[in-house]
Amino acid sequence: MKFKGMSRRELLAGLAATGAGSLVGTGLRAQDVAEILKGDGHVVVCTWGGHYTDVMDQIWFSKFTDATGITTSATAIPDMSKLEVMDKVNNVEWDLIDTEGTQMLVAIEKDLLEPIDYDLIFSVVPKEQIDPKVMKEYGIGSVAFSTCIGWNPKTIGEEGPQSWQELFDESKFKGRLGLYAQPRPTFEIALMAAGVPKDEIYPISIDEAFEACDAIKDKVDLWVERTSQWGVLMESGEVDLCGASLSRLVTGRKEGYFDFNFNQAIVEQSYWTVPKNAPGKEDAMKLIAWMMQAEGMREYASQMPYTMANTSIYDAIPEEHAKTLPGYPANAEKNMNIDETWWGANAEEVRTRWLDWMSS
Repeated sequence: MKFKGMSRRELLAGLAATGAGSLVGTGLRAQDVAEILKGDGHVVVCTWGGHYTDVMDQIWFSKFTDATGITTSATAIPDMSKLEVMDKVNNVEWDLIDTEGTQMLVAIEKDLLEPIDYDLIFSVVPKEQIDPKVMKEYGIGSVAFSTCIGWNPKTIGEEGPQSWQELFDESKFKGRLGLYAQPRPTFEIALMAAGVPKDEIYPISIDEAFEACDAIKDKVDLWVERTSQWGVLMESGEVDLCGASLSRLVTGRKEGYFDFNFNQAIVEQSYWTVPKNAPGKEDAMKLIAWMMQAEGMREYASQMPYTMANTSIYDAIPEEHAKTLPGYPANAEKNMNIDETWWGANAEEVRTRWLDWMSS
């Protein structure tokens, strides 16, 4: 990769020699980052749509274009089967994908991904700022999203369930209960409701998981097909209790119609990945490096309740908002993290049995 006839390493050495490349706070000066990342290509980002993507465009994509000259466009929804077909017909339409952890493992197994250019990332972001747990060979953390225990304080009371066991304890809490209609994280919820400690969930016995699901099935009034439905269901009073997306619960708390806690919150990591045969893969790596900077991650976390890869951001976020983030230290210690490796190895078997279980 060249910059006006210089390699990236040569450019950084030159900047350092002149003092122009010295680190200030969380990284290089904005003009130096723009010089390292500039280009004239285009990046198609495949992510999850809606407000989630709108905020990404506002905070990252548009500013990246302004700074570097590389244009972007967003599309939805990440699907590894579709990516595999694109790759086979030599027509990969996506340059950057916001993949769930289990999706990433599927794509790795099928040899669909490009290794992440960490040299490029660390040329603009100090390595020590990035959580090493989300730095993988073929992906780096985009966001980590949470499923939390939620309740309507008007129908349940100010003090709601404090564990998954309590959520299903009808002697303590009565009301319409909703869960996401997928085995992940229903397995984890059901097992914790059965008394399995969060640190002993994995490796999951699939038979035991379905037994635990059997124990809660009749207590679930509404199986929610899409996480985007949670907001309407909460606000309209269709559910009084739930295991729901944190982003919808945070809105519910702000608006006064729902509350939640972080006890036994279930966290799942997503990753930025680059298809091996993406036409804009070099520019996609530049966009990843841009997004790893503390400033943008701090701004995104200030608007959206997700855990970010750059761990240096939390001290600069107002404490009242920081307390609603799963990555806030006091919350993080309560989390139960999805084991993406286990799910990657067992997803197909679980999916077949799950469909039968849901229809029985």
